[in-house]
Amino acid sequence: MKLKKFALRGLIVLAVLVALCMFFARTVQTITTPKVQLITASTGRFEEKMNFHAEIHFPKTEEITVEEAADLNVTVKAVHVKPGHYVKAGETIFTAQAPSYEEDMEKLRKDYDAKAKELIDLDIANRKLSKESKQNELYDAMLSAQDDLTDAQYAARLLAQQHGLVLAGEASTWAQQLVLAGDAPSTLKLAVDRVSVLQSTYEAASAAFYEILEDKKLRVKDNVFKYINDRNALIKAMDELTQQMIELHATMSALEKVVAPRDGYIVSIAVEEGAVYDGGKPAYAMSAEGSVPVLRAPLGGVERSIADGTRAEIDSDALGTIKTEVEKTSIEADGSTHLYILLPEEMLTPESTAVRRMVSDGGVNVNITYRAKKATTLLPPSALRGQENDHYVYLIQHDWGGFMSSATMKIVKTPVTVLEKSDKSVSISEDLSYQQLADREDRALTDGQTVMEYVQ
Repeated sequence: MKLKKFALRGLIVLAVLVALCMFFARTVQTITTPKVQLITASTGRFEEKMNFHAEIHFPKTEEITVEEAADLNVTVKAVHVKPGHYVKAGETIFTAQAPSYEEDMEKLRKDYDAKAKELIDLDIANRKLSKESKQNELYDAMLSAQDDLTDAQYAARLLAQQHGLVLAGEASTWAQQLVLAGDAPSTLKLAVDRVSVLQSTYEAASAAFYEILEDKKLRVKDNVFKYINDRNALIKAMDELTQQMIELHATMSALEKVVAPRDGYIVSIAVEEGAVYDGGKPAYAMSAEGSVPVLRAPLGGVERSIADGTRAEIDSDALGTIKTEVEKTSIEADGSTHLYILLPEEMLTPESTAVRRMVSDGGVNVNITYRAKKATTLLPPSALRGQENDHYVYLIQHDWGGFMSSATMKIVKTPVTVLEKSDKSVSISEDLSYQQLADREDRALTDGQTVMEYVQ
């Protein structure tokens, strides 16, 4: 009986010892075995939200030079627009003043008055002579025809020189010279034809004048002929001075208030208040007719191919969040790559101040959601290991154990090919869908190592 009690106590002690050993063994195993999170790879299309800083860009522009300022060095009084402003035809761009205007106008008036007095004195001195004669009319007609012919001959020779040809000798032979030269441009042929017509006009006017000189009944005395010619010259000079005064006044009127020639956006302003403008360079630039501004962002360092039509969002504190889309990606002449983003129609109305505001602010932020064309295996970045061209993951291999053993997990190092990567997701070419991977381990791992799961 005592032996049985002793044996029972021994068994109890043994059971306690075994239990204690198993407890401490499991505790040691728990402490020494790496813990990992188990994640399951998913399948889908890789997405990444990219942020760009974009500025207003005008694809086509037109530089405007105020040529009237070439004759009057004007001083800019005030500039009424800024880049990005939408202006309508006739709207004031800038105002100016010409310090020399009054001085130039006064000189023309004095010259005119002097010619007018000279004409009166001439008429008084020749008050008994006729102011008109057929001889003088034909003489003036001959001089006018000669001027027209000279101008036409010069224009034809200059045009021929520009096309590598030379018009030599009498003008009556120029048409034949073009035939011998071969394929002469049509513009040059027309210029030579004009010379031929004006040559005939001059010869007819000259013949008419010399014919009247031979007619004693129509021919006037030399003093009459001279008087009429002098008088006509004075009248012509007075007409020219009058025209100069009219043009000077019109020029000054145009410069006092320089207005937009048509509707469009102001791209740049090259004049400033208080500065002198001489018309030697463009005063400002406008968007070309029919051209609208877009947003342009540099793509330096971005390797993704962003398709035309990709959705985009304009993000502005002043304007809010506005949906739009990518127009195109373009490689510029200097080799740089830029992204062009369309502006919504509501921003391009004459009443909208959006373009002006974005130019003033130096641009806006644009968010673009890139989405891959094909579905692939997607992983969190923390599950990807290795370096460039040598990436891998740890797949979980389960050993469910047997009657006398517990289930265990091991990790298997598996190479993967990275297609795309962002801060939130990694796309790989291998199909690991629905397989478990080790992630966020509490210590360094090695291939084939036993691991335990933990939940964060």
